[in-house]
Amino acid sequence: MGPHCFFILILLICFTPSSALAGHNDINTLFKLRDTITEGKGFLRDWFHSEKAPCSWSGITCVEHTVVEIDLSSVPIYAPFPSCVGLFQSLARLNFSGCGFSGELPDALGNLHNLEQLDLSHNQLTGALPVSLYGLKTLKEMVLDNNFFSGQLSPAIAQLKYLKKLSVSSNSISGAIPPELGSLQNLEFLDLHMNALNGSIPAALGNLSQLLHLDASQNNICGSIFPGITAMTNLVTVDLSSNALVGPLPREIGQLQNAQLLILGHNGFNGSIPEEIGELKLLEALELPGCKLTGIPWTVGDLRSLRKLDISGNDFGTELPASIGKLGNLTRLSARSAGLTGNIPRELGNCKKLVFVDFNGNSFSGPIPEELAGLEAIVTLDVQGNNLSGHIPDWIRNWANLRSIYLGQNMFSGPLPVLPLQHLVVFSAETNMLSGSIPGEICQAKSLQSLRLHNNNLNGNIMKAFKGCKNLTELNLQGNHLHGEIPHYLSELPLVTVQLSQNNFTGKLPEKLWESSTILEITLSYNQFTGPIPESIGRLSSLQRLQIDSNYLEGPIPRSIGALRNLTNLSLWGNSLSGNIPLELFNCRNLVTLDLSSNNLSGHIPSAISHLTFLNSLNLSSNQLSSAIPAEICVGFGSAAHPDSEFVQHHGLLDLSYNRLTGHIPTAIKNCVMVTVLNLQGNMLSGTIPPELGELPNVTAIYLSHNTLVGPMLPWSAPLVQLQGLFLSNNHLDGSIPAEIGQILPKIEKLDLSSNALTGTLPESLLCINYLTYLDISNNSLSGQIPFSCPQEKEASSSLILFNGSSNHFSGNLDESISNFTQLSFLDIHNNSLTGSLPFSLSDLSYLNYLDLSSNDFHGPAPCGICNIVGLTFANFSGNHIGMSCLADCVAEGFCTGKGFDRKTLNSSGRVRRAAIICVSILIVIIVLVLLVVYLKRKLLRSRPLALVPVSKAKATIEPTSSDELLGKKFREPLSINLATFEHALLRVTADDIQKATENFSKVHIIGDGGFGTVYRAALPEGRRVAIKRLHGGHQFQEYGQTMKSSTKGDVYSFGVVMLELLTGRPPTGQEEGEGGGNLVGWVRWMMAHGKEDELFDPCLPVSSVWREQMARVLAIARDCTVDEPWKRPTMLEVVKSLKMAETIECGPLVVTVTKDMLLVAVAVLVTVMRETNAAHVQAVVIDVTFSSGPKQALMIWQGLFKHIRCSD
Repeated sequence: MGPHCFFILILLICFTPSSALAGHNDINTLFKLRDTITEGKGFLRDWFHSEKAPCSWSGITCVEHTVVEIDLSSVPIYAPFPSCVGLFQSLARLNFSGCGFSGELPDALGNLHNLEQLDLSHNQLTGALPVSLYGLKTLKEMVLDNNFFSGQLSPAIAQLKYLKKLSVSSNSISGAIPPELGSLQNLEFLDLHMNALNGSIPAALGNLSQLLHLDASQNNICGSIFPGITAMTNLVTVDLSSNALVGPLPREIGQLQNAQLLILGHNGFNGSIPEEIGELKLLEALELPGCKLTGIPWTVGDLRSLRKLDISGNDFGTELPASIGKLGNLTRLSARSAGLTGNIPRELGNCKKLVFVDFNGNSFSGPIPEELAGLEAIVTLDVQGNNLSGHIPDWIRNWANLRSIYLGQNMFSGPLPVLPLQHLVVFSAETNMLSGSIPGEICQAKSLQSLRLHNNNLNGNIMKAFKGCKNLTELNLQGNHLHGEIPHYLSELPLVTVQLSQNNFTGKLPEKLWESSTILEITLSYNQFTGPIPESIGRLSSLQRLQIDSNYLEGPIPRSIGALRNLTNLSLWGNSLSGNIPLELFNCRNLVTLDLSSNNLSGHIPSAISHLTFLNSLNLSSNQLSSAIPAEICVGFGSAAHPDSEFVQHHGLLDLSYNRLTGHIPTAIKNCVMVTVLNLQGNMLSGTIPPELGELPNVTAIYLSHNTLVGPMLPWSAPLVQLQGLFLSNNHLDGSIPAEIGQILPKIEKLDLSSNALTGTLPESLLCINYLTYLDISNNSLSGQIPFSCPQEKEASSSLILFNGSSNHFSGNLDESISNFTQLSFLDIHNNSLTGSLPFSLSDLSYLNYLDLSSNDFHGPAPCGICNIVGLTFANFSGNHIGMSCLADCVAEGFCTGKGFDRKTLNSSGRVRRAAIICVSILIVIIVLVLLVVYLKRKLLRSRPLALVPVSKAKATIEPTSSDELLGKKFREPLSINLATFEHALLRVTADDIQKATENFSKVHIIGDGGFGTVYRAALPEGRRVAIKRLHGGHQFQEYGQTMKSSTKGDVYSFGVVMLELLTGRPPTGQEEGEGGGNLVGWVRWMMAHGKEDELFDPCLPVSSVWREQMARVLAIARDCTVDEPWKRPTMLEVVKSLKMAETIECGPLVVTVTKDMLLVAVAVLVTVMRETNAAHVQAVVIDVTFSSGPKQALMIWQGLFKHIRCSD
């Protein structure tokens, strides 16, 4: 019977359905899948119940024991992708989204021939898509979003004929979009966004007539919008944003009649938005931000279904069309930085559904139209950064749903409105011209959290203003005219930031303020707080940033400050704090920035500073600290780590300058690896420069000037590749400059070795270091020839701007190679032993404005081309044998007979360039003069008249001249001059015109010489007589000498020099060489460093203690303005605020000396600037004044401009 049974078994097997066999295999595969992905992971628990059939497991769907669907979406499996999935041959739907699978997709997926839906999104899958995937011909949906797939889309994708949805967004797929995608006639959804696709969009995509959704945004697709898009008439959503598409928007875009969402922003489109856009009647969202579009059609008003319009970041340069008012369904309107001009259209008030309006950063002008009062649904309005004016309208109170309103950086004036809006959270109106006091009803906005009113003209006190703002977290009132004391109730509010800087607050710091439990930041700088810092400061344990700079605080730093364990920023500079630095301060171990500079602190720097391991910026300059620099000072600078919450403004600053520190520079300085600026100048440090300085990898500037250092100037040999500035002047350094200096300091830009005892010769390549722009080696004992000849490969790249080699023992002659230094603007080699004749190539230095060759032994004729260097303002040839001693000799008859250049041969482009440089310098000084005049008028003088009489003869009369009649018969009456109605129009002349009118600044035309330069009389061709002032170089800020570019920080420096001139009575240049380097700024620093503050002031100025205190404060402001580092200088607003504080000390009448040319030039300068409205065009500007008038007439003009000045006969 055995053979029969075997035969029956064979028959049973043959006639068993294949599905039953497949089902048996699928059950086995399910167990295998379970063991692969779930073992020991604690989820899919029912997969382990012995009584539960595999087809009943969660996520598994079977038909007769055959697995047809697996859905494990969002199950946190985090395992390699299981290759056994490829064994489920009847599988129709596979969803592994959000499972955390990793690795590459197996080729076995290609065995799923019945698969219709595949979703592997939100995993960690990598590698290229397997080719077998394109063989799943029954596939209708393939979703692979948010993985790490790479490679390219294969042309084999054309095999997926039934595909309706393809989504591969947020991967790293590269290459071009395959044209074969266009053959997928059933495709309805195509999402390719956030990949690395490039190339243009293939025209074949136009064959996708069933496509509803197209998203190819955030790729690198280039070219224009493909023409075939107009055939895709079923498109509902189109997103091609954030690519590199260019060209105009096609007019055919109006054929997308079914489009509801059109997003094309952040591309390089140009031209106007096509008028045909108005044909998209179903469009609900139009987003075109960040393009280069230049026009908005009127037809945009035809988009009646539009709910969202974003045209931000374009260059429209036109008005917003009034047709915008037709968009009755519009809820969001974004036009930030879109180049819009004109008025805000009043028709916008018809868009009653508007919730969000953003007009930030445009050029809208005029008031906010009253028609907008009806926008009662509005939640956010942002019109910051425009030119809007008028009062902030009271009808804003109608906007009951308003939560945020941003009105800052406009020209709104008048008082603050009372807005009793219950939902208002943010009110921002900073940088306007708002005036009056802050209304006590401002807290009727019960939900108000953020109030920003800084940089206005608000006055009054705040003793009750914010008492009811129980939700206020941010209060910014800095830059106003508020006064009085700080109210105690601020500690009871939930404030996080309190910014009250740059006001007129007085009194002591309130004890109760430090009892707050929420404040993280307090800034009280530039006020008039007096008294000590209270001990109660330690109670504010949450405090992270504290700034009380530039006040009148005195006494010691309280020890309780050590309780502020969260403090990251502490800045107390510019006060009168005294005593030692408390050890408890170093318990604030999160400190990143510590600035105690410009106080009267004494004692030593505690070694406990090593506790500040996050310290990144330390400024203890301008105190009276003594003893040695502790070796532990570098602990904080040894690591780049700092609290995440801290913004480090001056990363790597270590400034101990202008103290009384002694001893050697510690060798542990090498541990300051994060230091970028090391400033130890103005101390009494001794010993040698430690070679360990050469181990600072990030240092860009080292200041060691004004100490008593000895030994070699460069004691290390390894390259210090980041160093750009090295300042070693006024020490006792000896030895020679190393020949390898170019290799040791390869990126040095500024090198100051002056006033030392250096010997030997200059290295041949020193002047030719690639980046070197400033070199000062004056007042040493260097000898030999000055090597102006560079190696051949460097001759064309010399960038030296300033060279001072004066007062050495240089000999030999100057050769023609000096012409290689084409950027040179300052050349001083006086007081040497140079011989020979001057090279004619000296005339090729077209940027030269300062030249001193005096006290040498030059002989022979001087190259007369020197006289044609347009920008040359100072030249000294005295003490030689060349028949010329200064520029005035240029006009001597017959002087220019040798080889040289005639001025007429100068090419016009060179003249324009040089004239522009002169005019930039003129404009800088004009600006600072006007600021100074305004300050004197409005602040120092206030309501009391100022007597302008000579110091030596307080009762002397000002002699009249024969030209009194020029001011008319009523010249004895004070004049009221309206600057806008001057008789003559503003003149615009070129530098060449000025040269001709003054006969190349001939000395015969000189009419005066003031502190800023020489004044010349000039007659223009049409007969007008004008004053021309040729400026000296002493007011130029240091970086201007390097870059020949003006800057706002340079203006501040120039203004500081002007203040120093007024205080000291000294010119900006010509000081004693040994006392600060020969300029006023250096001299003031030298005097301060040597304890001679009382000898600084002009002896002709008043000597009363009140006046002296005010002058001392102005001196401190001037010193801040003239610091070497631009980033350390205050802003002009801060300067004005500081001067205003100094003005509060009441003084008697000021008696100053006024000369005729000072008055004439002051009037000319003032009128010129106030009438000059476009400073962007650099032009020489002069004003018509009468030079035959005497001092009295000039004084009366001045009196007419400033009625507070009293003219004394």
